[in-house]
Amino acid sequence: MHWTHNLTASVLACCFIGLLFAPSETAAFIEREYTIREVLDACTNIVFGEVKSVDKRRLRGIVTVQEDVKGECGMKEINMNFATGHYKRGTSPEKLAKLLEPGMPIIVFYRQHYGIDSMCFVDNTWFQMRGYHGRYTAGSWWSFTHIDPMMSRTFKGKTKAFQKIVREILAGKMWVGAPENAVKTLVLTGNSTHSTWSQVEVYTNTMTYEYQALRATKKAGKRHIVYEPVQDRKLANLNEADMLWMGYEEISSYGRYHLSPETEKKIRDFVKKGGIVIVTGQDSSEENPCGIGWLHGKLKGVESPPTQNFVVTKKGSSLFSTPNKIESGTIFIDDSWKKWERRDEILATTPGGNELVVGVRKYGKGLYIITSLRNDSQYTTTMNKALMENILHYAVARL
Repeated sequence: MHWTHNLTASVLACCFIGLLFAPSETAAFIEREYTIREVLDACTNIVFGEVKSVDKRRLRGIVTVQEDVKGECGMKEINMNFATGHYKRGTSPEKLAKLLEPGMPIIVFYRQHYGIDSMCFVDNTWFQMRGYHGRYTAGSWWSFTHIDPMMSRTFKGKTKAFQKIVREILAGKMWVGAPENAVKTLVLTGNSTHSTWSQVEVYTNTMTYEYQALRATKKAGKRHIVYEPVQDRKLANLNEADMLWMGYEEISSYGRYHLSPETEKKIRDFVKKGGIVIVTGQDSSEENPCGIGWLHGKLKGVESPPTQNFVVTKKGSSLFSTPNKIESGTIFIDDSWKKWERRDEILATTPGGNELVVGVRKYGKGLYIITSLRNDSQYTTTMNKALMENILHYAVARL
């Protein structure tokens, strides 16, 4: 059964991604955490430069453009007027002018449309600028809005180190800067569910609520977990990962199965060699049960009514108690699975034991964790978030 995506979302303050697309009347601090990859995708241009001069009395600065890392800037220098900035807690024109010194490396991320909306980075500090660029505006001054401390969640460190990371990501590398021994998790998402809500339509925004919920789990036990989202179902980087999370309706949606034979084999081989695949909800109908070519063995996807009720088996007690206690009635479940194999570990079923809520199947050196979670909206994903965290802890412990 396919349910219309719930578009209900709380109204957020103007965020960086929104800023890159349309100026707002009132600049505000970032609310949600953005990945470096999101920032790079949202930009038309990325410039590596150097602070040429800072006038601390007149609150102005000049940046020399040294390299176009993305796009063609067309400017040799960027003039910055800090005096236009807001006076808020943690930010002021004087504070920014004091931070900058001649010779400091700087990164300028910006989106060019009828104007220029940018986010700049220099040694542990992010700040927003707005400017104009065109035939008659060469040499014009960009206007400072404010320092944004919330962007330190995206990156905090030295500019040179950040430049190296930006280069590697733009070159196509995955999990750049991941801690040693981190669990690399590839997340197939963004094809069937809505991206996170923002005040303006952002074509580069593919971050689903499911992906954002996953990223809230930074560690499981002593191991860090790092994530990379992917929309392409070919899963080109799967062999670099430790785990694959197949998001809501990424296997099938609207009664249509999406995985090619090549992708199916790639997933089976990944598990056989020791990888873990975690599957959230799929879409089945009476005429078109969800395909299982990605799975070794038998299982049947079925159309079933949504429910929040489930029964935990003896084997599933730890999954539903660590690190969060999950009780029946507190999660969302939709189209489920039947006709599992006798060797499968069944961790939870619907009342009556007829349909699978969470189950585990070993194959080769790895395993599948198969669920019926309905992560189609901000609301349902928020309800399922605690169990998703438990599943990640369970999976990492089984690696």
